[in-house]
Amino acid sequence: MEPNLPSEALNEDEEIAADRLAMQLVDDFPIVLVLRAIPVTYGNVMSFYENTRPEKPSSVLPGFKIIVSKHNQNLLSEITADFDHTSAAPPSADLLHHDWKTPERVLAELVVVDSFKTLNFTEPWQSTVDKLQANLLTEENSTSQKIVVCGGKGVGKSTFCRYLVNRLLAKFGTVAFLDTDLGQSELTPSGLVALHALTTPLLGPGFSHMKNPIRSFFCGNTNPGNDPLYYMKAVKSLLRLYEVKFGNQNSNTSNPRVPLVINTDGWIKSMGHDLLCNVIQETNPDHVVQLVAATKNKQFDVPTEGRWRIHAVPPWDPIGVTQPPRSSKELRSYRFHSYFLSRTPCNIARPLLQNLQVLSEKNRVDSDIYRAYAQLTPFAVSFNQVDIAFAGSSVPPSQLLFSLNASIVGLCVNPEYKPCEQVKPEPREGPPRVVLQPVHAPCLGVGIIRAVDAGKRQLFILSPLPLSMLKRVNLLVRSSMPLDSILLSAHEPAQAPYVVTDVISSDVVETSSVKRDQTCDVYFKKVEDFINRLFVTCPSSAAVSTYELKKRIYCALLPVHENLIQDGKNELVSPSEADVLLPWRKIFEEIYETFFETLSDITIYYPVD
Repeated sequence: MEPNLPSEALNEDEEIAADRLAMQLVDDFPIVLVLRAIPVTYGNVMSFYENTRPEKPSSVLPGFKIIVSKHNQNLLSEITADFDHTSAAPPSADLLHHDWKTPERVLAELVVVDSFKTLNFTEPWQSTVDKLQANLLTEENSTSQKIVVCGGKGVGKSTFCRYLVNRLLAKFGTVAFLDTDLGQSELTPSGLVALHALTTPLLGPGFSHMKNPIRSFFCGNTNPGNDPLYYMKAVKSLLRLYEVKFGNQNSNTSNPRVPLVINTDGWIKSMGHDLLCNVIQETNPDHVVQLVAATKNKQFDVPTEGRWRIHAVPPWDPIGVTQPPRSSKELRSYRFHSYFLSRTPCNIARPLLQNLQVLSEKNRVDSDIYRAYAQLTPFAVSFNQVDIAFAGSSVPPSQLLFSLNASIVGLCVNPEYKPCEQVKPEPREGPPRVVLQPVHAPCLGVGIIRAVDAGKRQLFILSPLPLSMLKRVNLLVRSSMPLDSILLSAHEPAQAPYVVTDVISSDVVETSSVKRDQTCDVYFKKVEDFINRLFVTCPSSAAVSTYELKKRIYCALLPVHENLIQDGKNELVSPSEADVLLPWRKIFEEIYETFFETLSDITIYYPVD
């Protein structure tokens, strides 16, 4: 199953047609494999970064479906039950001496041996999904079909959601999916709360199956704590939309039911726990699946006063999975690459693709990905056609265009938008109009402002959306997510006019909160290196107190902080002054996000203030 053109992504109609053909073939064959192959582009070439078996022929296979006839339901388990893992040596390339394999052995190797492409689900996961599926299919539970999946970071929430959605699709024609995880969105770039209607299985990692949602809202951050009110308003709006579109179908037995699976983020402490409880209470689900981790920093309580039933299951057990762990920042970059570059062909030779697990080759391809962004053709948008809003802190009017240049923006449709001609008939000059209050506007997608032409009063925006959709956009929401991590490399300059790595600095931003964020962004690399030495190279099972951690960070940071000044002073910063300048809570959150997904035996504590 492959697209017609090398640069064309596989659409759902083709996949549905392949499924129908497989259903017909299953009457004559006990087992039918449906492989989902897609062309290699700069949006999915990251799949080869994890190829830990380079001796195997490589291709981008986000996953495959196994369709078994009703009379052979137990055949697959029988074939794979007694499979000898040690006998799965690579076949000889010489056809004269090739060890031709039986169909049963080929199937067993696909399912069992390729552990970096196959997920082996534990019995607790399987039994929990069996119970959920059976409960949703009962006549007594026809009016409500909602399941919330929650847990700490790195416990397997996304994997469980994919498994649950795929199992439900075997019984329901459509499954609704509400993604409330801003940092690690499953089907969209980061920063969005989105509602999807899924009709095909989710195969492969999240960045391999970007999909257009029914509706989404752009929060512009990877952390809902930056604007919790807007975040909850977006979640409530999408829950109401689900009730409007699918609520009647669930209550009418003549229509197929559409269950709702809700994915939550891994922020389960302090405000994050409050937001999670609010999401559960607003959803009022039938079931809450709580992935319970053994470490204390990933344990939390779920509200019990509702009618929902709580299913406590163990976290994801990556036994047999051979790919190295990826950081949250890497996964966010992969999603942005997949979103913006899915139709940009990658002409890397197959032998080089097979060696992308080598760090030097990976770095070279990263440079090619950065250049691919510079080669995209932008859309020109007049200042008069859009309003500007900010997710988080705004900037002074004199710095508006500088802040927009080289930034990530949400492409939104404001229902209360009034064209500039209606507000001011005479020709408008100067920067775009700014909306000071947050606007609850649906988001059509995400864009990158590649350049600003102040003379012609135009913005040049990169976006994969078609022109017909872009013409509806009348509001650009400037995000607080950094651009340089997904697009720009200081070591690889490209011919891209006006593109800079960071157009906002502490010299032009007057608000103290933004200044502290800038300080953290500039110096977090030093913190990252220090934490890597402290925890990764010398792990300890003992908890590290906040005071001790601060003390050691001071020792690592202060010698190099000659440029970190306060009130115009040029001398070295004292620890008491650094307490004011350094955003400790954000630094510690970054530490948790970057390192604690793979370190289960370390515990530190947030500072009190």
